[in-house]
Amino acid sequence: MIRYERVGRVAVVSYDHQARRNAWGLALYREAVAAIEKANADEEVGAIVITHEGPVYCSGADFKDAPETDPETGRRVTVAMLAMAQDKSWLHLLARSKPSIGAIRGAAMGLGITQILPFDIRLGGEGSTYAFPFLKLQVMPELGCTALLPRLVGYGRAVHICLSAATLDAREAERIGLITGVYPDNALREQAIALAEQIAGYPALQTRLTRELLKENAGEHDLNVLLQRETDAFITMFKERRRQTAGA
Repeated sequence: MIRYERVGRVAVVSYDHQARRNAWGLALYREAVAAIEKANADEEVGAIVITHEGPVYCSGADFKDAPETDPETGRRVTVAMLAMAQDKSWLHLLARSKPSIGAIRGAAMGLGITQILPFDIRLGGEGSTYAFPFLKLQVMPELGCTALLPRLVGYGRAVHICLSAATLDAREAERIGLITGVYPDNALREQAIALAEQIAGYPALQTRLTRELLKENAGEHDLNVLLQRETDAFITMFKERRRQTAGA
């Protein structure tokens, strides 16, 4: 259900379960997690592109997925339970992973849209669409959407999008900051890989610390706290430089 390939210093993880429109079932989710962990463990990989085969990026949760039962609790296991597990969620995985870029050519719906919100960068093809049908389906947005969406597009837009069960085209998604670039569908993969290769060429420690600072300080109002975090990050960087120099 997943295609994994290395292109230079970039790991490309592609959903390829087109019979189910790349819907997230337990098997697809586990394969996606394993692919990202494989990229994280590869010292030659500096960044990860997550994309798809077929006309749909992800149609949401796979409601026809074969059920599983937790042998310890007897409870039914769903993909949402795995993806939202405390300390082991999709959000936790991406937060500790190498830089991630989503490349979405087709439709991202429901769980397909909320899963891209934790990516570091989201790029869209000209034909891509982004659907938030939760209330229309008598459910609610999940997977951190209620925190991540307002951070990306602003609180007012996030409320409007969720309460109106909106579907956005690529240009509108770019205008409000949900995605940060739009490219012709047939050029999107190459553009995403090129950007990932650029990021992979930068020092890994400084890249990781920059990502962490942006996430931690984005909502920080205490000036002393945010400045201390930056100071601590520079101290970490300089210590690593001295260590490398001493070992040379």
